[in-house]
Amino acid sequence: MSKHQRPLLSLAQLLALLAVIAALVIALDLNRRARAGQVVGVGEEALQSEVFLESTRQVELRATLTYAESEDYVITYARDEGGYILPGEKRVTPLLVEATPMPTPIAKATPDPAAEARPWQAWWQLLTDAPLSSR
Repeated sequence: MSKHQRPLLSLAQLLALLAVIAALVIALDLNRRARAGQVVGVGEEALQSEVFLESTRQVELRATLTYAESEDYVITYARDEGGYILPGEKRVTPLLVEATPMPTPIAKATPDPAAEARPWQAWWQLLTDAPLSSR
């Protein structure tokens, strides 16, 4: 071995290697941050639509509450559900009349001409498509 051994890497090579390692670390960190940012925005659209639906529902419920607290609702409920009437009015109650059902008429069976036909008449009908004659 010689006294003056040459170093494994020169100063320029060592600086280049450190720059490549630093660039690699920075690139990996940026990639990790980009993926984390994508995950954050994934449910935002669905959440916004859900918030919109719930705000619409809130408006509907407030309108229902306003109507339920109004005097018109009380009057309508009293007449329709409670059965109350105003002085001077008459209550009309429809009566259901149940009718006794009539028996279903039994239809007469139509006679089958083939039952009384002779074998040659059935063959003749099949060959000619003519109706059976009553001979």
